Amino acid sequence: MKTAIDAPADIVFLWLEDNDRLKQWVPNLVSDETIVETPEKIGTKFQQVFLENGRNMEMIGEITEYAENKLMRVIMHGDKFELDVSYQLNSLAEAQTEVTQDTQIKFKGFMKIMTPIFFVVSKLSKNNPQIAAHAKLKEMAEQEYRSRFV
Repeated sequence: MKTAIDAPADIVFLWLEDNDRLKQWVPNLVSDETIVETPEKIGTKFQQVFLENGRNMEMIGEITEYAENKLMRVIMHGDKFELDVSYQLNSLAEAQTEVTQDTQIKFKGFMKIMTPIFFVVSKLSKNNPQIAAHAKLKEMAEQEYRSRFV
């Protein structure tokens, strides 16, 4: 998924890596705590808690690739699935950034059987959470840029 945001990459990147900012645009994210932080960011580990259907779902993540204002990739492990999420930022203009998100999901245990069904449902759904999240990311990054620099 690609989204053009009217803000420079350094502002947009803040919204990808800052714990408090993440909670403002990632759906159902209620907690994001750093467990281990490394100076180079690769190897940094964190715990996120999501509220799903009235229940807390915990995931442990690790940054596996990192280039400030350009790239961040995280692997997240939960009870039922593993997520591999990468964000790549490309400057389109001085104050415009394209964010490309690639997400791979690997289901565990019984959930593996459901993989084809989840894939079809996600493609047909009009309420795609990734689209809503990118819209919120765009709104928040643009708002911060305007309030600080315009």
